[in-house]
Amino acid sequence: MWYNDRMEYSDLGGIRSSRLVLGCMRIADKPLADVERLLDAALELGVNTLDNADIYGGGTCESMIGDALKAPSLRGKFVLQTKCGICSGKYDLSRKHIIESVEGSLRRLRTDSIDILLLHRPDTLMRPHEVAQAFDELQKSGKVKVFGVSNFSAQQVDYLQSVVNQKLYVDQLQMSPTYCPLIDFGINVNTPKPEACDRDGGALEYCRKNGVTIQTYGTVQCSFTDENGFSFSGAIFAEPAKKKYFSLDFTLRGLAQKYGVTPDAIAIKWILHHPADMQAIVGTTSAERMLRYKDCCSVPLTDTEWYEIYRAAGHTLP
Repeated sequence: MWYNDRMEYSDLGGIRSSRLVLGCMRIADKPLADVERLLDAALELGVNTLDNADIYGGGTCESMIGDALKAPSLRGKFVLQTKCGICSGKYDLSRKHIIESVEGSLRRLRTDSIDILLLHRPDTLMRPHEVAQAFDELQKSGKVKVFGVSNFSAQQVDYLQSVVNQKLYVDQLQMSPTYCPLIDFGINVNTPKPEACDRDGGALEYCRKNGVTIQTYGTVQCSFTDENGFSFSGAIFAEPAKKKYFSLDFTLRGLAQKYGVTPDAIAIKWILHHPADMQAIVGTTSAERMLRYKDCCSVPLTDTEWYEIYRAAGHTLP
């Protein structure tokens, strides 16, 4: 795998995975040459982990990555992570579906093994013994090295972990400066504020206690509807978002100027600064945007500045 001194890495069951992860959900309609440039830019930063899923682009995104990794400059340099369990109109974490999904991902990614497999969303009809059977088969055959989950609450992780034989190393959860119920709950505990609502069973504390790495998605995204009924969903650096979150934009740019980096790097550092040692997934399809994150690990952000960003995003302290 590819490493460099600019990036920090997490140990996921013996897999050295970059703390900045490239999400591949939006590459389905991109020319192969653009995807190769994006992966080259990731490597320049020391980003060695690609996050995918069997449903992204109906499987096309995995196929694009498989095609791109045939290039000599990219072959063998990435940790491959994918997810399964979301189907049309339902979730399916049966043994049969997990095994079939992995086989499909292996074909599309043009590889013999997946480094990290995540269950994409909780399935209330999950039979945990079937998940355990699937994990055992996939591990024994060498088709999957490390396992985890995505969008699971603390109780759901704990329940599944009590049945499967493999440690669950990852829980992938949505979090950004503008969207962080993971953080809000702990800060506002024992207050009447809406932010005090426990939406995930204390997933942040559970993961910290049990050595589960939180991977954040939607890391630099926001969604809102303004007073005129205009709905926006996209990057916090887009013009509509900068108007909505003026204070956040002002704060990120001020800190970027202070440290001689991009606002993008500051936004990512806000995630990485948390002592839970999270990984941050970014879903850009632009090599140029990718390179704006290049100093995200080296910014000496302080705790005071972390809270400054939190408050600038509209969150209040009790």
